[in-house]
Amino acid sequence: MVDFITAFATAGQAIKLVQDLRGIDKAVDAAEYKNKIADLTGALADLKFALIEAKDDLAIKDAEIDRLKKQLQRRAELVEHNGYSYDKGKDGQPKGTPHCPVCEKKNGLLFHLPPPAHGTSTSTCPNCKALYPRLDRFPFDEE
Repeated sequence: MVDFITAFATAGQAIKLVQDLRGIDKAVDAAEYKNKIADLTGALADLKFALIEAKDDLAIKDAEIDRLKKQLQRRAELVEHNGYSYDKGKDGQPKGTPHCPVCEKKNGLLFHLPPPAHGTSTSTCPNCKALYPRLDRFPFDEE
């Protein structure tokens, strides 16, 4: 990842080259002038590349910040009961089925655990396939 320090250093180099160009004596041959112009062009291209990479890095970080904000907001909409996270009902009480704690803790994902399969007493997470004993289930809010 390119950081802003690299971009600023490259910009400083480009500015120094511009100052060198101003100081070139008219009597100096055209080859030296062309060489300085080539150096300046290269420095400006490096600066542009560094700034593009820095912009991309910031966009990635902004997206991660947005994702984490949404995750925190979603967690605020949960209520805990017997070690499991449930959706929070209108009355602030748990509603529906719990979320898989493995998926929640490991990956920050919220998957509702389904009711136990017919003839069994365990629920299986649809994502990670972890097994859970009979769990408390609450009625869903009337919408």
